[in-house]
Amino acid sequence: MQKKILVLGIAAMMAAGAANAELQAFKVNGQTVSVAQQKEMYDAAVAQGQPAGAELERMVKSSITQQTVLLQAAKKAKLEKDPDVKKNLEHAREQLLLNAYLRDWVKKNPVKDADIKAAYDAEKRAYGDTEYEVRHILVKTEDQAKNIIKRLEKGTDFDKLAKEFSEDQGTKNQGGKLGWVVPRHFGPSLGTSFAALKEGSVAQAPVRTQVGFHVVKLDKKRPAQLFPDYESQKPQLVKVLTNKKFNEHIAALIKDAKIQ
Repeated sequence: MQKKILVLGIAAMMAAGAANAELQAFKVNGQTVSVAQQKEMYDAAVAQGQPAGAELERMVKSSITQQTVLLQAAKKAKLEKDPDVKKNLEHAREQLLLNAYLRDWVKKNPVKDADIKAAYDAEKRAYGDTEYEVRHILVKTEDQAKNIIKRLEKGTDFDKLAKEFSEDQGTKNQGGKLGWVVPRHFGPSLGTSFAALKEGSVAQAPVRTQVGFHVVKLDKKRPAQLFPDYESQKPQLVKVLTNKKFNEHIAALIKDAKIQ
């Protein structure tokens, strides 16, 4: 047992030593590759899940060596003077400046927590207080839909008719089930049709949309419970609000610009 513990301890020390090995500057055809250059690539690789240590250092050195000799060859070939290359380099420079300006502006003009919460509350209100368990049968013509409604009134099973006639391949084999939904998931005509129904009832008239005519049934309704919580939505809301603020900033810059 003592020997096993000793071996494990040595292995752990070796692993720690490999992970903490120091990067060394080196030269490629007389051009120095600094520790800082290597560390930038090394740290990025570790952040993406690569295991730290001597093997990663070797990979980084190999990659930078390849990049350096290729850049040296490109300069030797005087490709920097090629008109197309010069134009692309200028475009790349401009894009880097634009991205830097965007990051700087966002850093200096963060979205306020109060605005994020207000946006979340507005989305939640638009979602609604009630969720509906809905079925539908989609057909091509109004006459087909009216015929199905008549058959339902006579007691024919909705599940059976959906499997037989529905054009909606995603729901027909589940008896036309759309799951728990809210009106905003659909166009105004379809959303309004099931929100007005009583549980267990079928809309008395077909509902027309861009894809055809729907026979709609409301199975159940309940207080809303599927709307995501604030913390899960916050990152996306920050992105949306940040983009909105920055677009407004761009519009203001354009408005103030002297365009002749």
